[in-house]
Amino acid sequence: MKRHLQRAGNATQAWQQLQTQHEHLPPTAHASLLRACVQANAPRRHAVKTLALLLACGTSLYAFERRSPWRGWTADYRTGVNQRRVVTLDDGTQLTLNTSSAVNIAYDGAQRRIELLEGEIFIATGKDAVQRPFFVDTPYGSLQALGTRFTVRLHEQYASAGVLEGAVAVLAGDGAQRLVLRPGDGAHFDNANSHRQALAPFGGAWLDGMLVARDVRLADFLAELSRYSEHPLSCAPAIASLRVSGSYPLADVYAILDAVSASLRLRRNTITRFWGHQVVRIELAAH
Repeated sequence: MKRHLQRAGNATQAWQQLQTQHEHLPPTAHASLLRACVQANAPRRHAVKTLALLLACGTSLYAFERRSPWRGWTADYRTGVNQRRVVTLDDGTQLTLNTSSAVNIAYDGAQRRIELLEGEIFIATGKDAVQRPFFVDTPYGSLQALGTRFTVRLHEQYASAGVLEGAVAVLAGDGAQRLVLRPGDGAHFDNANSHRQALAPFGGAWLDGMLVARDVRLADFLAELSRYSEHPLSCAPAIASLRVSGSYPLADVYAILDAVSASLRLRRNTITRFWGHQVVRIELAAH
């Protein structure tokens, strides 16, 4: 009897530890953890292994919840690979979504907010009749638009913004201004830091369905083009530093690859891996 009470106490203590460490988890993740833990008839060894795994991976579950494609699939507006979409909101704001992008819209009587979940957007703010402030929220910080036209993009570990007209304030978590961006300004920011930089040249070419490069490394060019491709794009390390220039219509990614390959005397090779997964690789042409 004493042994069973001790086991129950250990299980309770482990569950309390799990809750304390991951109290920030959303309710859906908490429910998943609870279901995995309360297996009344599970052997003790299995229960201990389950709890150990959950204690190690709880943060990963939270990250998955935050960055899961489910959030994009259920967004108010979204686009697929190599799709662009223009939406006019109730206040006259024009919102353009780039490839593989997703947003939620939250307008109320006090403010206007857009949550960027994935990808990249261009915003031309409308003149609101009651002058509600306009914000864009990202996982890495928020922006406040001050009557403007600007872009916002999510990267792997930060977000970036570029201002074409008007002004945009980069905000800290407490709402304080970090930076105010003017036309021609850009910025990279995350939860801790923000850095002003010049607006990337040709960064808005996607609005016209184009990808423009001027003396760009081949590896970097392919990384950008991959955003518009159904399949991952890469190149052999030996040719990664070759330079690419030109203006390319995004409607046909393979046509871009063939044009770049021809100009650099390379070749495009499609590799099929397990389960039919394909990777497109640029390589040295066979002689």
